[in-house]
Amino acid sequence: MRFKNKTIIITGGSSGIGATTAQLFSQQGATVCVLDKKNLAYPSSKRIIYYPCDVADSKQVKTTIETIHDKIPTIDYLFCNAGVHLFATIEESSLGAMNYVIASNLFGTIYCLQQVLPIMKKQRHGSIVLMASDQAFIAKEQCAIYGASKAAIAQLAKSTALDYAAYNIRVNCVCPGTIDTPMYQKVIEQFQERTQLSEQTIKSNVADRLPLKRVGKPEEVAQVVEFLCSDAASFMTGTLVNIDGGYTIQ
Repeated sequence: MRFKNKTIIITGGSSGIGATTAQLFSQQGATVCVLDKKNLAYPSSKRIIYYPCDVADSKQVKTTIETIHDKIPTIDYLFCNAGVHLFATIEESSLGAMNYVIASNLFGTIYCLQQVLPIMKKQRHGSIVLMASDQAFIAKEQCAIYGASKAAIAQLAKSTALDYAAYNIRVNCVCPGTIDTPMYQKVIEQFQERTQLSEQTIKSNVADRLPLKRVGKPEEVAQVVEFLCSDAASFMTGTLVNIDGGYTIQ
């Protein structure tokens, strides 16, 4: 098994891409520590351990990762996946909504890095994957604040990769496009309310805009995360990997 006797922390691992990644790593022998506000949306196993944690709260992140580290001395991988979406223009974005997105997406990622990097420095090894978006490269309508948070995460990955390369710590970033997750479904519902179009019509329109003519699957992102963490990607750091069905090359 690829990750036997290895440990990964996955934030936002209770559903969607995070859950699929958690199950993939557990199948490959890893101990998986899932940090999420919600309990697991799938059966737990002896290799998947759930820790209730809101990554937007720095104290919760610190306490939770300290608890993990007390039980498991070595943290081999970190996948900062937790995040929220905001479907709104600048004028429609309330201060509360903006703070929530930035706190969850950007600061949540930073808080996890602040706790895990010192552990990996002492180990002199580690692989980290951050979750950005195709919006690290391009803009989408009514996504200004969300897109800004994801572009910031992409830059964070590159800078952190430079700062910690000397410690044999690699930091890469996945940039998914439209993936069939609960977050995607929620955006579809919000778009329905605004346009009164049917769900099927909206989904067909979305797929038609992609060169591959379909939305992605969570496992297609999880497999890239697996690769980036593995020794097969040992010469990759500071890389932004598009997983978008060709959307951003148009």
